[in-house]
Amino acid sequence: MRAELMPGNDQRLALGEGPVWDVERQRLWWVDSEAGLVFRGRLDGEDLIVEETRDLGEKVGSVAPASDGGLLIAVEHHVLVTDADGSVTEAIRVLPDDLRSRLNDGTCDPVGRFLVGSVRLDGRQAEESLWAIETGRTVRQVTSGISVSNGIGFSPDGGTMYYVESRPGTVLAFDYDVVSGAATNRRALLDCGGTPDGLAVDVEGNLWVAFFGEGAVRRISPEGEVLASVEVAAPNATCPEFAGPDLDQLVITSARYRMQDDALAEWPLSGATFVASPGVAGLPPTRWAGSTER
Repeated sequence: MRAELMPGNDQRLALGEGPVWDVERQRLWWVDSEAGLVFRGRLDGEDLIVEETRDLGEKVGSVAPASDGGLLIAVEHHVLVTDADGSVTEAIRVLPDDLRSRLNDGTCDPVGRFLVGSVRLDGRQAEESLWAIETGRTVRQVTSGISVSNGIGFSPDGGTMYYVESRPGTVLAFDYDVVSGAATNRRALLDCGGTPDGLAVDVEGNLWVAFFGEGAVRRISPEGEVLASVEVAAPNATCPEFAGPDLDQLVITSARYRMQDDALAEWPLSGATFVASPGVAGLPPTRWAGSTER
């Protein structure tokens, strides 16, 4: 299967990332991590029309729509809480300023906690963590021993959390308690040997994982078997997300980050957003359940 360039949007982002579909408002959010930009768009058929751009002034890892119309935005060391008007009501401290790390991919768990992981910006190994922003805005460590935190997703019953550790290239699985938010019984679902990045989960419980540097999103069973692949006309596929009224359009972001001129000439669509029709719907994403008001 091959993904097509998403019409209606001529962006070529440095590091397109983190698409998330807001089912309630039928809008897509995504980011340019390197440029510190957050975008909101609507789908017109398969056209992606950009409606809003926010410049955060620092690198941004991911966003999560909130149930009250606001938004959580993971920037370098904080998670910004913004209300329905876009005003920042609080900057929740997650990482200390002197740590050579930044926040990266995030998602909401089945009951509305925001989970966001950190990535190293130096040579440290296995010192990063996955954090939960609880609905009362407290911060809790979910798991640690990570180097480069990326995609996060859940099984249809919420009892398994899938988590991408891009270095050394492993898709992890945990038993997940939705009541307490505890992740236990860490295990490797798939040792990829490459660079897995963002992920999404379909209604059949299969994972769709983007592979940075390989120009592909692969469908992987809960047992770790590769079932199918979607090719992307950009080597650095970053993150898939099921979108659209029926959640049956697979939106895929990509990056042109650190690509040389000859590679960009060969892959001119790098940094664009793509779409495929995978023949299966995705799970509806959960919104953050806390209040974004002051």
